[in-house]
Amino acid sequence: MSFQPNQALHELYVNCQGELEAVLFARVRCRETSADICQEAFMRLCRTDDLVSIGNLKAYLFRIALNLLVDHYRSQAVRVAVSAEWHDDEPPEAEDHRCAETVALGEQELDRLIDTLAALSPLCQRIFYLNRFEGLKQREIAETLNISIRTVEDNIKRALIHCAKTLDNS
Repeated sequence: MSFQPNQALHELYVNCQGELEAVLFARVRCRETSADICQEAFMRLCRTDDLVSIGNLKAYLFRIALNLLVDHYRSQAVRVAVSAEWHDDEPPEAEDHRCAETVALGEQELDRLIDTLAALSPLCQRIFYLNRFEGLKQREIAETLNISIRTVEDNIKRALIHCAKTLDNS
């Protein structure tokens, strides 16, 4: 069976759109902005010439989205700088200087977490996402996915241990 780009993109959208928006929302705290960035990330992925050469479409999509998020932060910083009225005798607060650095460091940490989670099985990723990002309880996840609570517990534990080991060794 050959690689079918349109089918792969459709499946990626169905399976990852909500997760990607949740990750973005956690950073920008605005549903509209996170939805816009998510949509733009999918559009850029759709315009990619050689999807066959991309080993992990989901990781590539998340990378595109995080790059767009950095662009968003940059444009926000420019807007704030242009609209701010600083007086010559009032230096900007020290927090303003660290903002871009803090965002960049946070993005790097988020990238490492996404890469770490990509190594887990799809079921383990889904369970972890539902628990940590959607806030579902273990029983709710078990009912939603039609699996045992024990399976949910084991996969959450597996994901947490994997993240702790991988991120501690980095």
